[in-house]
Amino acid sequence: MLEVYVKDGCPYCEKQIEVLKKKGVEYELHNVSTDREALKRARREYKADKVPVVIENGVVQSIGFGGGG
Repeated sequence: MLEVYVKDGCPYCEKQIEVLKKKGVEYELHNVSTDREALKRARREYKADKVPVVIENGVVQSIGFGGGG
């Protein structure tokens, strides 16, 4: 299962979720706007400086969406 890190009001995050839903992909959502531990984890473990962040089996698949985020 994928892990997806997003933040409130992010249009790129909304697009990423839309794509995953259309593909029928299961994912666990982490909102860095409301979950401080998720924010710390995204920065520390995945070196993410923007969202959305997509993780599969502990490996970064993407940071940002379509050049944005």
